[in-house]
Amino acid sequence: KMNAERPNVADELLMFEKVLIVSDGYNFHNRHQIIEKMPKDVCILAVNGALKDWKLTGKRSINAYVVNNPYQECMRFMPKAKGYYPTCISSVRTDFNFVKSYKNDVYVYCPTPEKNFGLEYSQKYFIDDYRNPVCAAIGLAYQFGAEKIMLMCCDESFEDKRDFAVQLKNGLWTYPQHIRSREIIDANLHWLTNQKDKEVVAVDFSDGGDYFNASYITEEKDAINFFTNG
Repeated sequence: KMNAERPNVADELLMFEKVLIVSDGYNFHNRHQIIEKMPKDVCILAVNGALKDWKLTGKRSINAYVVNNPYQECMRFMPKAKGYYPTCISSVRTDFNFVKSYKNDVYVYCPTPEKNFGLEYSQKYFIDDYRNPVCAAIGLAYQFGAEKIMLMCCDESFEDKRDFAVQLKNGLWTYPQHIRSREIIDANLHWLTNQKDKEVVAVDFSDGGDYFNASYITEEKDAINFFTNG
């Protein structure tokens, strides 16, 4: 309830045709540095640990950090005291201590109401976030009018074999629950890229396996050209 007292992003007029959603998945430390080469009109939405490990401070700004973890573990994503704090867009259900401790402006969004889950709000729009920050960022990109969307490092892949992990086609490993999360993200991309009255193109520059509703990019030059070319 206290988070809901923050200004709501649905009340802001925000329009971005190009949106990059970047997480801290496999090869993030190297891969995200190419963002410096992307056009300046690309809106950057960071999720998970991408903010804490951002290496482009002073070179390329994040438009917003998107967060919706309702548990105390959310605090592990908080930058250091003198770290980089862009504007934050938070679910009203995000851990209150994270929102309270965040050292910059925090706007909130309301997730699509769930039966028997807390209060219901009257808003201009709701976000189908499935308590997944990538889904939240996809929903926000839709509300911002995005026509081109890229997912970068939006995976939970790793090189070494671990207990209960499953191997992906590319030789990396992940856990079954992360494959399920990827399926939920893919479902969000389906309705976004299959609108009757608007064409939206989505690509994936991550290492968690293929999406059905986003083309797979493997080269850095293709990632840069995606936003550069018409």
